[in-house]
Amino acid sequence: MSNICSNTLYAYSEDSSNVNAVNTWFNNNYEEFDTEIIDDNSVEYYFDSKWTFPLELMDELYASIPNKSDIYMRCLSVEYGCDYVAYHKCDENGWYPVV
Repeated sequence: MSNICSNTLYAYSEDSSNVNAVNTWFNNNYEEFDTEIIDDNSVEYYFDSKWTFPLELMDELYASIPNKSDIYMRCLSVEYGCDYVAYHKCDENGWYPVV
């Protein structure tokens, strides 16, 4: 049995094409996820990954953003079986861990 990591990703941009790109990316790359639209500029996604924060997939998400100068994302990843917790942020320079 594999350990499943629960992820909560928040995305914000004043550029609606960025928010649309994030939504399109999730629809194309995840079969199961939940979405909460906060307002026209921000949205949250709840999705699972194997074991840890899915950095390779999140790098692909970042690459799909059309206006990288106007993006803010953060992701909290938790896997209770191994007491794993990670917090990452993403800005115009890409993803980085927050310690």
